[in-house]
Amino acid sequence: MADNRIDPLTLEILWQRLITVADQMSTTLARTAFSTTITASNDYGCVLIDADAQCVAHAQRSLPIFNRTMPYTTSLILKRFGRENIRPGDVFISNDPWENAGHNPDITVITPFFKGGALAGFAASIAHHADVGGAVDTNQVRDSYEEGLLIPLVKLCEAGEINQTALDFIAANVRLPTAVIGDIHAQAAANQTGVERCLALLDEYGLPDLRALSAEIQDRSERAMRAAIAALPDGFYRSKVVVDELDQPLQLVCTLEVRGDEIYIDFSGTSPQQPRGAINVTFTFTHGQISYALKATLLPDVPGNDGCYRPIHASAPPGCVLNARKPASVSQRHRIGAHIFGAVIQALAEVLPDSVIAGSGFLVSTRVFADAADKSISHSYLFSAGGMGANARTNGISTVQVPALAGAVPVELFEITVPIVTRCRKFITDSGGAGRQRGGLAQRMELSLLPGFDGRATVSVHAAGQNVPPFGLRGGDGGAPAQILRDGVVLSRAEKVRHASALPLTDTRATVGFETAAGGGYGPPKEREIASVQADVRDGLVSLERAAAAYGVVLDPKSLEIDLRATAAKRNEM
Repeated sequence: MADNRIDPLTLEILWQRLITVADQMSTTLARTAFSTTITASNDYGCVLIDADAQCVAHAQRSLPIFNRTMPYTTSLILKRFGRENIRPGDVFISNDPWENAGHNPDITVITPFFKGGALAGFAASIAHHADVGGAVDTNQVRDSYEEGLLIPLVKLCEAGEINQTALDFIAANVRLPTAVIGDIHAQAAANQTGVERCLALLDEYGLPDLRALSAEIQDRSERAMRAAIAALPDGFYRSKVVVDELDQPLQLVCTLEVRGDEIYIDFSGTSPQQPRGAINVTFTFTHGQISYALKATLLPDVPGNDGCYRPIHASAPPGCVLNARKPASVSQRHRIGAHIFGAVIQALAEVLPDSVIAGSGFLVSTRVFADAADKSISHSYLFSAGGMGANARTNGISTVQVPALAGAVPVELFEITVPIVTRCRKFITDSGGAGRQRGGLAQRMELSLLPGFDGRATVSVHAAGQNVPPFGLRGGDGGAPAQILRDGVVLSRAEKVRHASALPLTDTRATVGFETAAGGGYGPPKEREIASVQADVRDGLVSLERAAAAYGVVLDPKSLEIDLRATAAKRNEM
């Protein structure tokens, strides 16, 4: 290994070992954290980063956006503190949206590690925290100062000594200090797991640091990505996504250029940043979503690392909604940012029709703040996924979050955390976009106050895709839109803007609910196999009426057997 080259067999072993180390970090974090956003929703990430701030490996359960932002935050440590001021026992922390993952609930903790007195790499984790203070009614916030605590890039530990002042400052500015401080310690513990395992691996193979291994992994990954890009025809590919949020429709204009073995993506023409509502997106988040969409489409089988992204160049005009200037409000950045994935996919659909998916139903983020008569406070998130879009080969999966991949909190665990009862949770029949391959179904949930609870709760519901539903591809229909419900009735657009981010629950008869958006279909619906439509009806996913109207499949209402003659006639009419 003296010539810094590693044979392929050893490389594969080491590469998989590094991924395993990152997975061990992930396990440590999930098992020691306090909040359900980490332990149940898996809204976190763990990565190993080399001494030059390049990602080498990430945990398999890490959210893709986090894998892209942590190396950038690490590069800021090197830039601001300098290598000479980074010492064993140091741990860094930050949640600045413009320097991390785009909104302040995501707190990054980064631990450098040393071998032979020299900086050998970093173990990093990021997690969505239970609370960072700020306004409950995020639809009305006007800037990032109203969104709660902002932690600049500082040392959480210095030479092994905890910066108690920093922890006290954080605890004093959040509603749930025990959970938040506990989760920060869990992240530091996860990082320490990564440090110890990585150093043991370097010792085992006689490596001074991660540089040689990192260079080999990244160079091979870069070559693979360049080959995948080079297989595409040179040219410009465009898409425009309309996002109907709050006051007016916004547009994301994507221009994707394939130039040899590199891709250039630009969002010039995108709507400007918005004065309120927390829906603006920082470029760190935008860049991460672009990278993930291209990696997932072009190179899905190579483990992610910074080498995969070297041939990808992204830009968005400063001051647009995808590159918001500080101090824009950004705490709900996923409501716009999730559409970046769809914009890139639509641009690629022209040249890679068999490798893309139709539009997916987006995350519905629900927060409950409960105040009891005894002055105690409880607070919890509930993430609920819409339907996944279909592709050229398979139906979309129902209630699977794309592109974030965060999981849902089991209702039993949610009900333990806050005084809420789940009155309804079910698939929505007919919600998936019709197509040769059907879009994944959406879900409906309704919540009420726990009987006997002495106090009140405020429920904030943020649902993307309410006015512009997920798109279909290649002749497929779009999925059903999202809805917000009050006492089982769909809120009007004006009511959603004014009230949906702060709906009170004061008695057990009232309910707050929502319907997620559903996935779009792929291909003409009349090309769907008749037996597949029949199976969907039998499973309650598609109604008899929709089977006939959308797919041209007529079934006997009692036996659900296929009426071949009526079906043939119906499909001939389509």
